[in-house]
Amino acid sequence: MTSKMFRKYKKQINSSLRQERGFTLIETFVAITILMITVLGPMTLLSRALQESLQIKEQIIATFLAQEGVELMMDDRNKGGTDLSDGEKGGPYSCSPFYLTNDGYVCDTGGVATPFSRVVDVTLIDSETGQFKVTSTVSWNFRGVPKSIESYSIIFKDNK
Repeated sequence: MTSKMFRKYKKQINSSLRQERGFTLIETFVAITILMITVLGPMTLLSRALQESLQIKEQIIATFLAQEGVELMMDDRNKGGTDLSDGEKGGPYSCSPFYLTNDGYVCDTGGVATPFSRVVDVTLIDSETGQFKVTSTVSWNFRGVPKSIESYSIIFKDNK
């Protein structure tokens, strides 16, 4: 009797093994789809984060360059080097393009050209008090899209 039972169970085991031959094509596609979703989601977020960080980096550089333009004009006025007049373009403080060297961003050639350019404008606000508005605008293109940052300060003609 035991041998009959053994043969019966052996047939059941063999028939069940024959029915399970591996994954079906549909199961494989489902597994690949799940894998793609779990991999592509984070990859898309990473790509977008990298693009945003590059744009933010350029905005920070442009902000510093714009502020520098205003500060250079103020420093020159404090030293008595610039006689402010309405409509004046910032002379040596306007720059197109900036060049990147070991010393940082400079207007002189000799480094790697950057997409940044700066225009410094002086506008008379009040002739009686000698009040001027110094505006420094830095422009550049980010992936073909024009961008600009503006910094300004209200100063007096005479630093007294």
